[in-house]
Amino acid sequence: MMKWGCYMADLATNIAKILRSVGVDTVFTVSAESLFPILRALVREGIRVVNAKFEPSACFMAVVYSRILSKPGVVMVTSGPGALGVALPTGLALVEGDPVVIIATVSMNERGTAVHQFHNSDAQMLSFKPITKASFRISRDSDAGRILAEAFSIALSGKPGPVYIEIPDHLLGEEAGEATYYPVTISRPEASESNVAAAADLLAEAEYPVIIAGRGVYLAGARDLLLRVAELLSAPITTTVMAKGLVPHGHVLYAGVAAGKAGNIAAYEAIRRADVVLAIGNRFSEIGSGRYSIEIRGKLIHVNIDPHDLGMAYKPHIAILSDAKDFLEKLLGELLKRRIRPKKGIAEDLKRLWQAESEDLSKYYTDTRGSLKPWEVIRAVRRVLKKNNTIFVADVGAHRIETYIMPIYEGERYITSTSYASMGLAVPGSVASSLAYPDKTVIAIVGDGGFLMTGLEVATAVQYNAKPKILVFNDSSYRVLGIYEKVKYKSVTEALVKLPDIDYSLLANALGAEGIRVSKREELESSLENALAIDKAVVIDVIIDPFSVPIPLQRLYGLNLLAP
Repeated sequence: MMKWGCYMADLATNIAKILRSVGVDTVFTVSAESLFPILRALVREGIRVVNAKFEPSACFMAVVYSRILSKPGVVMVTSGPGALGVALPTGLALVEGDPVVIIATVSMNERGTAVHQFHNSDAQMLSFKPITKASFRISRDSDAGRILAEAFSIALSGKPGPVYIEIPDHLLGEEAGEATYYPVTISRPEASESNVAAAADLLAEAEYPVIIAGRGVYLAGARDLLLRVAELLSAPITTTVMAKGLVPHGHVLYAGVAAGKAGNIAAYEAIRRADVVLAIGNRFSEIGSGRYSIEIRGKLIHVNIDPHDLGMAYKPHIAILSDAKDFLEKLLGELLKRRIRPKKGIAEDLKRLWQAESEDLSKYYTDTRGSLKPWEVIRAVRRVLKKNNTIFVADVGAHRIETYIMPIYEGERYITSTSYASMGLAVPGSVASSLAYPDKTVIAIVGDGGFLMTGLEVATAVQYNAKPKILVFNDSSYRVLGIYEKVKYKSVTEALVKLPDIDYSLLANALGAEGIRVSKREELESSLENALAIDKAVVIDVIIDPFSVPIPLQRLYGLNLLAP
């Protein structure tokens, strides 16, 4: 058993105590010399330290841990390469609204020659200013409590996002006074009464109102309010890709994923028919809207917590700056004051739209020539999985686009990135999800391109007994880039999209996980069932037809085959 020996009260210990007091139970990192005082203090204080294999992965873990548990994620990195290594996931957190606190050391050697040190000691902080909500430096031990409380408050207020804190490395081990604790306070914009009343008037009079619900509803904890409003209005509910699972598949008012022609036909047609569309907690991002193929013909009420996102892609009839929960609470109150006319025929129309969706998909499902198609894998996953106990973490690429129309049921979660759309999220994100919920089934959906970026975090899963099942769609290419090149330039340049042929099941075995390779249809479901039964991390390497095009992109682009 490791013995820590005696230790004095120092800044590192105080920071660990303060972090524990605000509910931090896990910190993601890549160990480094300058971090040892604070990492040792975290362990002494009972905070779990997860040592990732690369700084971007550590920050991806913090992002997904935050999403899964609805609390700030924390990542600690060393100065210089460690700090700049988390820039990519930090940008994602800023754009997509994830409260992540980045704590980094910084070298302040007056000669400018310390390891990892920039010539300008402010350069590291300046690098983070454009990609965070705020940045701080703890220059005295007495500032630690105030700065940490302010950082967590800012990360959680308004549109959530990342905050950067740096600590001169020479301060961490210095003797300090007692830790000081400050409250974390959260503020969010509230909807004006006049805007809510105007929105209520439009919705109450609408013949065919439709709701587009984004991840902002998740962040606000406003799902139940959303359902009450929808039921009162008889309004079909669509969700963004990022909010998949907010309304479970099979709910009587659920109309699918609103990603234009790349989403569910039911959602696309319901929005086209709507005379009033309430979009709440969404950004209308380029990828999330199916390259802006959502067709809004009625009056748009757009509610968002970030003023930057209001009216950026679609011009609203009413734009409302508000937290989703505050708006829905007030809207429900206003609607209850009004006489809401029963909406005849909407439920029946929604059933017809889902029937049309089923009939359309059946045309695509007949093509089983050649190698496995990605839709075959997704359908097999849904068949073998039990409902209600699964977390899906999808990377960025052609494989993920196939999941746009994959059903998500009550009690399940779906995590991805459509605004910043950074590859590399799925494997570290699935590790974090499994650590957060060890009793849930965690499925990472990742292409071979994404796996090559952060797939070595399989070793982290093994090290910490996380048990994600990592489904690698192996087509030896950046297939989605080939699709985009084919659409825009009418040809595919193999040198730009080809990846090496790799057996990822063997790599998984080498990293201490279980590896399974699937190349035949008749092996697919049994291999997935075997993977689910294994009580450790598993990589399922599925050989995919490199010329296949995801069904959502076939609908969007009219491209059925990625011929050379």
